[in-house]
Amino acid sequence: MQILQKTPFLRITICSIFVLVFYTGFVAMISIQVQNTFIDLGRTDIDIRCFVNDSDIERIGVIQLLRSDKNIVSITERGVFWQDKNLQGRAAINGSGINGISSNLHIRIDMQKVTKNDGGAYFCKSTVLSGSRGTITVETGKHYLNITETKKVETNDGYQRSQHNDFLVLVTVLINYISMLRYV
Repeated sequence: MQILQKTPFLRITICSIFVLVFYTGFVAMISIQVQNTFIDLGRTDIDIRCFVNDSDIERIGVIQLLRSDKNIVSITERGVFWQDKNLQGRAAINGSGINGISSNLHIRIDMQKVTKNDGGAYFCKSTVLSGSRGTITVETGKHYLNITETKKVETNDGYQRSQHNDFLVLVTVLINYISMLRYV
């Protein structure tokens, strides 16, 4: 016990191991991967993936992708279900909700089909049946997509870089950073 009191590094290491064991023992692993958080309208695709990976999962009920707290698409063992009908015609989706080892949802919106309304806070949510924990619902942190539109400055009819653009980019980066810290 005296060794733990004299060695802060050892205490931190033991606490970290405890948190890791506790976290992986009681929370299903779900993650989100966003290819680009800064979208230049007409020039950048939107590419988002949700992953569920936990060997204790017996069955995936649903994997959902949400934007600004509204469900846009879900995948189950029976297939894909769209809640955002507007996005359905513009996006390509694939994935699998078969097992807890490699279930995923992947959505891609081609750069030519991205609209300003596609911006917002995206996150994944999943309901699973776990062998040791019963039915649980877990979600990822939010990732903010900032959509901007730029054209060459020398055109008279084009758009110019907004004075507020740099500020919005900074705010988006800070929000993403803070949300990542909450789940570390």
